[in-house]
Order: sequence, then C-alpha cells, then structure tokens
Amino acid sequence: MLELSAPTTSLQIKNVGPFDLGRLARLHRSCFEDAWSRSDLAHLLAMPGAFGLIARLFERRRFDLEARRGVGFALCRLAADESELLSLGVLPAYRRRGVAKALLAAAMIRSLHLGVRIMFLEVACDNVGAQRLYESFGFERVGLRPDYYRLPDGRRRPAYTMRCDLIQARRLLERDRQSLPPTPPRAGRLSG
Repeated sequence: MLELSAPTTSLQIKNVGPFDLGRLARLHRSCFEDAWSRSDLAHLLAMPGAFGLIARLFERRRFDLEARRGVGFALCRLAADESELLSLGVLPAYRRRGVAKALLAAAMIRSLHLGVRIMFLEVACDNVGAQRLYESFGFERVGLRPDYYRLPDGRRRPAYTMRCDLIQARRLLERDRQSLPPTPPRAGRLSG
C-alpha cells in the first residue's frame, strides 16, 4: 500500500523580481479594495530606493509533490535615513499564521542594512490587528491623516501615521530572527 505523507509547509521571503509583477498585482488585488495595478507596481519598484518582498509558501504534498504559492508582500521606499512601508498584505486565507510578521521583520532588517534609522507607515484607524502587529515591533502613533484611504465607493477612511526607530527595534528583530525566514540579500533596482 502506498503511504501518503501529511502536507508540510515552509515560508520563504524573497526580493520581488521582474517576473513577480503579475503575482504581486494579483496579491495586492486580493488584499485591498483599492488595488494597485501591475503598471503602478512596476513604476513604484523602478524608483530609486524602492524595494519589494514577496512571501512564498512551499507546501510538500502527497506523493512528494511541491507547490509554491505567493501569499503576501511588503513594499518599501527609502530616502536618506528614512523608510516608508507603503503596503503590506497577506492573502485572507493565510492571515494569522505569522506571514505579516515575517514580512515586516524582513522589511525592517533590509532597511537597517541599507542605513535606515526610522521607518514610517500609515494604517487604517479601524485595522486594529495591523496596529497591534506594528506596535509589537516598536511602532508608535505619531499622527492622524483624515480621509487618507479612498474606498472604491468613494468613501474615505482615516489612517494613523506610525513611526519606529529601527535602531531601538533591532533588539526585537534579533529576538525573533530564529523564527523568521532569512532576509533576502540586497538586489538591484527593478526596471519596468
């Protein structure tokens, strides 16, 4: 009788490359109502100081077949010694499994390696889960942006601006490093 093995999974964080733009656009569309197009993403990632990370889940299934699936992403932009986390998303079916935590940590570590001291982000005021994640990494609220997010139906949603001193957050990142996927090495700019 053939023995069937149980599925096993592992998470890998890698740099977004030119062949990932379609996957990245699909992920963004699955995570957000006001999704960015493939063209928007290519333009963003071609800007000096911009980088993207994609989380891929490897699942070993029955009969030793492997499946690879993009499940999340992080997009950042650097300027001088500051970084802005522009977007972080995880497919709904893969939330609350540590994917966002791994992506955030990888983006923060990558920013630190590139000489960044401070990271900023905006988060919807009603997204309490994301706020808790960011706070667990040392982010603090420093402002409010009324009507920041535009919804497809025309309504607006406010956002908090959050800030993190990456030098101080380094302790938290090092503490969690053993449980996180390796940080991708620095890659060259992506051209559209």
